[in-house]
Amino acid sequence: MKRISILGLGYIGLPTAILAAQAGYEVCGYDIDQERVKQINLGNPVIFEPEISDRLWKVLQTGSFKAHPELQYADCFIIAVPTPFKEGNRADLSYVFQAGETITKRLMPGNVVILESTVPVGTTEQLAQYIEKHSGLKLGKDFFVAHAPERVLPGKIFKELVDNDRVIGGICQQACNLTQLFYSKFVKGVVHITDDKSAEMVKLIENASRDVQIALANQISGMCQTANLDPYHIIELANKHPRVKLLSPTCGVGGHCIAVDPWFLIETFPEQTKLLQMARAINDQKPLTVIKQVLEKAAELQKNNTTRPKVFVMGLAFKPDVDDIRQSPALQIASALHAKTDVLEIKVYDHNVPLNMLHKYNFDIASDVWRGIDWADVVLVLVKHKEFSLMHQDVFCGKVVIDSCGLLYDMQTRQSRSVLEGATKTDTIFWKTGVMKDLV
Repeated sequence: MKRISILGLGYIGLPTAILAAQAGYEVCGYDIDQERVKQINLGNPVIFEPEISDRLWKVLQTGSFKAHPELQYADCFIIAVPTPFKEGNRADLSYVFQAGETITKRLMPGNVVILESTVPVGTTEQLAQYIEKHSGLKLGKDFFVAHAPERVLPGKIFKELVDNDRVIGGICQQACNLTQLFYSKFVKGVVHITDDKSAEMVKLIENASRDVQIALANQISGMCQTANLDPYHIIELANKHPRVKLLSPTCGVGGHCIAVDPWFLIETFPEQTKLLQMARAINDQKPLTVIKQVLEKAAELQKNNTTRPKVFVMGLAFKPDVDDIRQSPALQIASALHAKTDVLEIKVYDHNVPLNMLHKYNFDIASDVWRGIDWADVVLVLVKHKEFSLMHQDVFCGKVVIDSCGLLYDMQTRQSRSVLEGATKTDTIFWKTGVMKDLV
């Protein structure tokens, strides 16, 4: 196995391609987005991830990796395309089967096809049968298919692709052997071999588990607010119990996994997923709760003023310290408030999200976090980026703060050892002078 073709050069496909190239494979990337292909070959990864620019440049320079506008022949084909949901929260597998159709035009005897995309149980088998039907080759004899779902954390993708355990589910034993052979060159974690349906189920329940845990945290938040208690303080104390590990409440659940994958289980097993359905309802409701809270506070402020209240939104990514806004509850909240121009003004700020991504929403974007806070009557904290945590809580003096991610509580508990103890709003720190300029 020497030559690898990877279909989909996004948050998973491109880092996987880079690692495979660094491990000694000849890697050909393929994406239907021709502009993405062009930019990647110029050294622009398009996505934000620590280390990715330097790593991409090195493999381009050595010639071990190149992106192509057409799929290349290979020994191993890896499918790393999106699997969103469509109307009715049903899995949209069109990208997966489009990738399968493309592979049939390049498939040769002895090839292995690895599906990394997260899919409903039974999809790998359906894909294998589809490729067999359209290629004329015999599954399990001429070519081999396995499911090896990614399980990485944005912001730590390169580390986790290497160090995390991997689950490989093959249609047959030879599919498992060939797939394990591919990953063995760069994966240091333990590789666990199983069948394709088990691998699909494992990936889905991993993310469904997180969804349920977050739903419990969000319900705790609602109960604490009713009782006039700080949910972050309550959860911190509860976690002192040796067998309790509660998560922290947020403004909702987003991203390409946790907000999506439970629906694949609900679709396939509607009678056995009542808990997952309830968790999805709770987490989908959380952004609406935050929107209501802001509108109520704006109405309260407007009673004593002739001008509309000014709301400054801190954070738009789906989670801290990433640029990813897919399924972002923060973005959902900001967009809903942006539509309420009759009752409030709004500015947004997120130094991690490229400006060109935000411009399409027609937001008024603050030039930096300090000016945004100065301008505002209400500060709405939606994402706890690490740079926000470096600020001193006194910066919010005189402002109404609606904190949906625990930033204020972290500030209060760490204030005595804050890195920027006593910092002023004129201090030159990186997000005033560096990041926003680079993203323009």
